[in-house]
Amino acid sequence: MSNRFEFPVGYLQLHDDANYNFQLNRWLTYWDEDEVRRVAANISDLATWKSELLQTAKTCEADNRALNAAFFYRAAEFFIAPNDPDKLIAYNRFRELFYSEIDDLPMTRVDIPYEGATLPALIFPADGPKRETVLVHGGFDSFKEEFIEMAATFTRQGIEFILFEGPGQGEPLMLSHISMPNDWERPVSAILDHLQISSCSLIGISLGGYLAPRAAAFDKRIQRVVAYDVLEDFLGCLSAKLDPGAQKLLGFLMRIRARKTINTLMSGVIKKDEFARWAFGHGMHVSGTNKPYDYLKWVESFTTKPFAHLIDQDFLLLGGTEDHLVPLPQFFSQAGNLPNARSLTTRLFTDKEQASSHCQVGNLQLAADWIANWLVFQLEHPDK
Repeated sequence: MSNRFEFPVGYLQLHDDANYNFQLNRWLTYWDEDEVRRVAANISDLATWKSELLQTAKTCEADNRALNAAFFYRAAEFFIAPNDPDKLIAYNRFRELFYSEIDDLPMTRVDIPYEGATLPALIFPADGPKRETVLVHGGFDSFKEEFIEMAATFTRQGIEFILFEGPGQGEPLMLSHISMPNDWERPVSAILDHLQISSCSLIGISLGGYLAPRAAAFDKRIQRVVAYDVLEDFLGCLSAKLDPGAQKLLGFLMRIRARKTINTLMSGVIKKDEFARWAFGHGMHVSGTNKPYDYLKWVESFTTKPFAHLIDQDFLLLGGTEDHLVPLPQFFSQAGNLPNARSLTTRLFTDKEQASSHCQVGNLQLAADWIANWLVFQLEHPDK
């Protein structure tokens, strides 16, 4: 299997707002830079994000540029509120266009039974003799389709590459309305059981930097785990957006379980700030909650600290020096809190590498190569 696209190198300044800029860079693999710049110039808020990207998607469709169109639909869907019917329409169109273009790839689609529902997986066979299986999943807001281009980096090294979506992600969330649990070993174990996998590696992307370590702590069929990138404390990521006084206040209110006060305060913030409104709306959609306090309590449970000592596998910890979503101190804190890991490798990507942003958007191939080469080293040096 070979890459159909080359990942672009360079984290571009496409929009003055860091949130829009990151998302526009995120899917640049499938777009023309000049076209994106023209679109970005007309984006001033979430309403224009939606209208501009949907219109561009339709233009690409008319021009028979299916993959370009697919990812403009995907980008539009990202910031559409869960209760807006256009969200599901954009999601379905993204998938229809995407699979119409990539169905010739050597992959097998499998639906994994899970607690009365199913979890979708895509299996890419190793090129030549298989020497390892790696399971790969996203985090808080990604779809499995976004990571298919990574598969070739692994399969060419003899590694079977299995992409899946768990509860709270992609199909299970959008079509079956299954919310995300914090005990990620449940879906991972269901997949390992169904596919009869007795030994594997696990890569968790974005919020997967919490999810994958959690699964590894409780399912020892996982021999190696990759946090791509670090995410030690989800609530710490959210509160880092606040000024120090507000951080202390939120921490205090959470400790005393001030449900009514938090709901009142956050409702006020949500009314005034459209990004906060989107973030809480999306968060409650993923978590299956309907009040800010309940969502924040769910977020609070996503911390590796209670189980980090149970991780005894080989561990690869990645981070970016300018990650706008995960505070840099979490990289060093997590590295210092894996006392029983069989081995620990850390890699902090920098701006000079165009890889300092969240999950190395700007140089995705560098990150993929690093992970694949690390896995190969672990396989070739089991007694290191």
